[in-house]
Amino acid sequence: MKALILDWDGVFHDGRKGPDGSSTFSEIDSMGLNLLRFGHYLQTQTLLPIAIVTGERNASAEAFAAREHLNHFCYFAKDKRRALAPLQSAWGIDAADWGFLFDDVLDFGLAAEVGLRAMVYREACEETYHYAVNQGLVDWTIPADHAVRRFAERALTEAGHWEATLEGRIEMSPAYRAYWAARQELSLEVLDLREEAVR
Repeated sequence: MKALILDWDGVFHDGRKGPDGSSTFSEIDSMGLNLLRFGHYLQTQTLLPIAIVTGERNASAEAFAAREHLNHFCYFAKDKRRALAPLQSAWGIDAADWGFLFDDVLDFGLAAEVGLRAMVYREACEETYHYAVNQGLVDWTIPADHAVRRFAERALTEAGHWEATLEGRIEMSPAYRAYWAARQELSLEVLDLREEAVR
């Protein structure tokens, strides 16, 4: 996995939103994402490109993406495949090398285009999940509780980097400090993916 796409609703939280469309996120997931990025940096000395791609312009999601110095926040993506061209152009990484953590029907088009598909499982969407599996859209099944953290820990463990990553973070090692400095230099790019905005 050379880049990562994250859905927001149903991935960072359980899908509930307030009247203004706002939602919450967990610091547990934030730490997981940070560890994943550090683990990638340990192995490659480069930052893992990450984008949140979501169907709405959610203020919480955009604030999180800015706070965490992610590469891109893509909104109004009713067809999330619209993120493919601009992100491939920005990153220079083919979608076959991307991971995607997602949870629902709106995500299936993009899931079909990437290399590692991780679907959040919840009982309320059991038949939708089975459909995705039967269509070959699910490589990893991620439990809904703190899905981002679970995905991050699994990715690091399967790559054989979990302990080194954790220990480097605990020690605030020189490698972690170098990663943190590089991460903090990133400025978020915000993309409107409405059809009329990208013509």
